[in-house]
Amino acid sequence: MTVALVLAFNLLAGFNDGGNLLATLLPSRVRPIVLWLWLAVVVSLGPIVLGTQVADTIVRRIVTPQSLGPILAPATLSALLVVLVSWWQRVPTSMSLALIGAMVGAGTVGGAHVLWAGATRALVGFILTVLLGGLLGLMIARYGRQVLRHLRRGAVLSMILLLTALLEGLAYGGNDLEKAIGLLRFSGFSLHAAVLSAALSFALGSAVGSWRIARTVSSQILRLRPPEALYTQAATGLAVLAAATAGIPVSTSQTVDASLLGVGSAENPRHVGWTVARRMIFAWVVTPVAAFVMGGAALWLAVLLPHI
Repeated sequence: MTVALVLAFNLLAGFNDGGNLLATLLPSRVRPIVLWLWLAVVVSLGPIVLGTQVADTIVRRIVTPQSLGPILAPATLSALLVVLVSWWQRVPTSMSLALIGAMVGAGTVGGAHVLWAGATRALVGFILTVLLGGLLGLMIARYGRQVLRHLRRGAVLSMILLLTALLEGLAYGGNDLEKAIGLLRFSGFSLHAAVLSAALSFALGSAVGSWRIARTVSSQILRLRPPEALYTQAATGLAVLAAATAGIPVSTSQTVDASLLGVGSAENPRHVGWTVARRMIFAWVVTPVAAFVMGGAALWLAVLLPHI
């Protein structure tokens, strides 16, 4: 049951996070099937290249490993439902905030030993990474024009776009994908089996449901052309890579969105879809609170129902 919920959660990550990643690849004008294959491969390489520090944080630094077992299924189910609602509303949200919020909520109600320092570190890391992504997007967009001015538009720019997507995909695999890897390893999977299962479920989710979010991100926040997509990928990859190296679980999706806002502000603030951006930021704030409440409620029901 727990393994199925973890895989379902990671499948939904393909819907939500895969849509954000694909959105920055669409301006390359490469065929969608090629973009999807490229994304699936580079994401799966992330844990191999960057290590599994984030996976260890998820299973050891939010609640104690001894307390995690009883709350894992209710917390994962709660996080899954919160993100599913957000996806249905076409608003990208944070899988990390949803999972951590649900784990803390379920742990609090269930009497688990919640490691508040670790949970706070993850929240602060999320905020700092989002801010860094926005700042890097602003700076790279301002100075990147000088570099791109000397490049021929077309095939060369599309190739560079795929290379910056490599950085972004590796960063995602070394951070967001490791939530599922950590939980699968806790459930008894070997490292190789956990990485393979997480990569395949993410790839399947992105193939089936990512386009809903991709269209929102690539057109309603900022209409992406190849230069803007390149700036966004570079900013996102650098910010999330820094967090992955420090073992801090953050949200690549929210960093993509913040980088888009930074790039759009540098190019022309009037071209940014601030109405969609406000909805998105509202979702960031609501997600951990909703996940905390649902995690606590799910744990309470899991304890109560067998006695009814």
